[in-house]
Amino acid sequence: MANLMALAMAREAHLPANASGARPGVVYASSEVHMSIPKAMAVLGLGRDNLRLIPTDEGLRLSVPHLHEAIAADRARGLTPIAVVATSGTVNTGSIDPLADIAALCRERGLWMHIDGAYGALAALAVPERFAGLDAADSLSLDPHKWLYQPLDCGVLLFRDPAAARRAFAYSGDYAKPLAEDPLEGFAFFEESLELSRRFRALKLWLSLRYHGLDAFRRAIRADLLHAALLAQQIAADDRLELAAPVSLGAVCFRYRPQGAAVNGDRLNAAILQRVIERGRVYLSNATLGGGFALRACFVNHRTTEADVAQIVPEVLAAAQEVLAGR
Repeated sequence: MANLMALAMAREAHLPANASGARPGVVYASSEVHMSIPKAMAVLGLGRDNLRLIPTDEGLRLSVPHLHEAIAADRARGLTPIAVVATSGTVNTGSIDPLADIAALCRERGLWMHIDGAYGALAALAVPERFAGLDAADSLSLDPHKWLYQPLDCGVLLFRDPAAARRAFAYSGDYAKPLAEDPLEGFAFFEESLELSRRFRALKLWLSLRYHGLDAFRRAIRADLLHAALLAQQIAADDRLELAAPVSLGAVCFRYRPQGAAVNGDRLNAAILQRVIERGRVYLSNATLGGGFALRACFVNHRTTEADVAQIVPEVLAAAQEVLAGR
């Protein structure tokens, strides 16, 4: 919902709908972008065909040179670029797009910059140096039910300009009037949101922050990052395993190395994952990277310990032995 609202604001800021409805504009994102972005393009009438998926660099981050080329090519064709979606923690690997470079490009080209930080951006509380350029966004989506450890569902959309939200969502069209000195004077929440009546989702987040304090969350996030780094070290130390992507935040993608050219690595790793889950000691998910199947451990739990991390590699190796033995 936060990503949908952000793109609605971007559209109305740069290519407002007319009496005939939405007009097509082009949005840019990396090939690792979350599925909610193409869904939002379809719902908003911009169309999935107007989402340009830009190749990534060796770190699975949006390639800024390719982004420059795509924007120039679209403008040469008479199309209207309106926004770039930068990802601050991709769902597969936790890669952080080069936010500062993308922000500079958006300022230069007059484009809306939205950051999908649903998974990773809250780690800026703990390691702000990894998120240079985050403060340049026009809008930023966050999921406190990930790295603020909240129950479902709890999402946040931050945006720079209240008038942009009112332009997109206010029924009366009074978005152009100046804001009162008191920000709550004459203010209705639904004028800056797609939703009308809603549950008090913010209460649980507010209570958690007030009770535990922000430092408790910083410490928990740092611990998760250390656990990911520790697992990456343990994987690198075993020649039967290999990292499938750089470890930027809390997601660790890796593979069991097949022995022999006749072994299908994707099928083997998929079978290993199934056996790991059947054994019931650790839980892993999976990711598709470059068309290949990878095991994925993602640390977003404040209760995880180093002892938990230490179980992962032995469990994967034991599951691999069972699969290879045909048991």
